[in-house]
Amino acid sequence: MKYLLLGIFLLWPGLGWGTAVDGRVVLDDQPLAGMTVTAYRDLDPSLTPLAVSPPTADDGLFHLELPPGDYALFARSSAGDYFAFCGRNPLAVGSEPVWAGLQAVAVSPPTTTPYDDPYSAAIVGQVLYRGEPLADAYVSLYLDPAEDLKGQGYRMAPPTGKDGGFAFDGLPESSYYLVVRKRASGGRVGPILEGDFLGVFAGNPIEARAGRTLRVVLPVIMKVKGNSANETFGHSGGPLLSGRVLDREGRPVAGVHVFAYTDRVIGHQRPAAVSPPTAADGAYALQLAGAGTYYVGARQEYGDSPAPGELFGMYEGRADHGIEVTAGETREGLNIRVEPIALQ
Repeated sequence: MKYLLLGIFLLWPGLGWGTAVDGRVVLDDQPLAGMTVTAYRDLDPSLTPLAVSPPTADDGLFHLELPPGDYALFARSSAGDYFAFCGRNPLAVGSEPVWAGLQAVAVSPPTTTPYDDPYSAAIVGQVLYRGEPLADAYVSLYLDPAEDLKGQGYRMAPPTGKDGGFAFDGLPESSYYLVVRKRASGGRVGPILEGDFLGVFAGNPIEARAGRTLRVVLPVIMKVKGNSANETFGHSGGPLLSGRVLDREGRPVAGVHVFAYTDRVIGHQRPAAVSPPTAADGAYALQLAGAGTYYVGARQEYGDSPAPGELFGMYEGRADHGIEVTAGETREGLNIRVEPIALQ
């Protein structure tokens, strides 16, 4: 019986057992009624949700109560014609109330046509922003939502053309997660910042079958201004590192990212957290997921290995470049010096 009761509590948003998560669902900046918001442990919306809100009213507002942890928030209309997601997914919930905005897009089901290879599959489609094709966007395929659907993924298509088109050919038969991004910087990878475009396919995971082509439409939203600490690959509510990035002469360096790895040998996996670009005074703020030892540095670009001429440097406050933090701790004055990488 206790298992049944637990399930009922998880799916009931207003029993006062967790932290308040409030927000609004909007479509083209206007409140959207009739949207049911659901919370998941990862970015697979096909699973059973942990919590479900009542449908939004005309003001688009929703309310959930969740125990501390990381959650992905999605929303759908009862007719299935609108889908919304939180641009901060996965959203960190601690002991303090959280506000989370969800932007909605109109959705349409995929169509299937024959593919000329009976042993592999294809996924093709078009990226749209408010109904118009979006050029220079990067569409990525992922196999595992546990990676938070970030980084380069399993496959990345070339940037979309003027028609917003993209294509993946010769795919093994499998389930895939589709995500599209367009950064104002033009980069393929890195944090999604204010003014960048982001889209998550409403039908994730999509089933690719041998001998078939799936045709999809991928609508995107534009990320709006938020707390800069939440523009990272880290998690709000965790330990916070801050300081300045300087050159060897002690002058501030703007436009570089501070990163943190949990492994002393960096570069072989996605970093645990990445900051937004440093400001004109070299200032950075890096939010971490939790307590532990992090190996911290800064670099000019994001993705792949540092290239000759790129600004790069490691935190030098400890010989192994590590910083040990406790849960909820704030560490200030952690300066990092960078210099161009030279060929040996």
